[in-house]
Amino acid sequence: MATAGGRRVRATGVSDPILLTDQVYETLRQKIDTWGFAPNELLTEKRLADDCSVSRTPVREALALLSQEGLVEVIPRVGYRVSPISLQDVHEIFDMRVVLEGEAAARAAKNATEDQLEALQVTHSQWAGVLLHRASRAVEYLRFHDAFHIGIADLSGNNRLAKFVGQLLREGTRLRMSDPLMSSDGLPSEEEDCRLLVDALRTHNPERARALQEDHITRSKERALRRLVEAGAGRMVQLG
Repeated sequence: MATAGGRRVRATGVSDPILLTDQVYETLRQKIDTWGFAPNELLTEKRLADDCSVSRTPVREALALLSQEGLVEVIPRVGYRVSPISLQDVHEIFDMRVVLEGEAAARAAKNATEDQLEALQVTHSQWAGVLLHRASRAVEYLRFHDAFHIGIADLSGNNRLAKFVGQLLREGTRLRMSDPLMSSDGLPSEEEDCRLLVDALRTHNPERARALQEDHITRSKERALRRLVEAGAGRMVQLG
């Protein structure tokens, strides 16, 4: 499969511009999420096209998608700006997580089987073991953290609820990227929260499961707010 004029061309000669746009979108989205592009950083189509080794067309289409999601802003006659992180972003995303993930945990306490909980805990422990014995980047730790949260949402038995939890976790990636607990230093705290929550699920205690999940997310929100307020002078945050 070769690239021609910003279009992905298959061996059959059929071009697939949508596929290439999706690939560029994912590349740019990951760089924004992981602070490869900092909040307020200016981007141009030419620079991004050169970086991705494509024409400007898939870059422009990918930026349009990112603009619809609020991750970049169009600056007329200049290019694009990576959207700043606002305190409102933190409140909205974490408050929705509290509501949805609290409900997901309560439902999982009613619906999850012992085999499902055992599989979840084994997978979580395997991830933790890998992270414990190597220097992990924040993005790797976030995948570990989010896999457990999505696993709980899946056990709720409500597919749409699980889908929305996954979307909120992804939207909140860059809010949590600089969290000091998003590293092996945070493993003890994460493991204790996991143990308590799984115990609540095993004993089919929905209200305790809800309270534990809500408390876990609320503490994460408080850390995010504290970091943004402290960094307010550094132009990464809007106080609106």
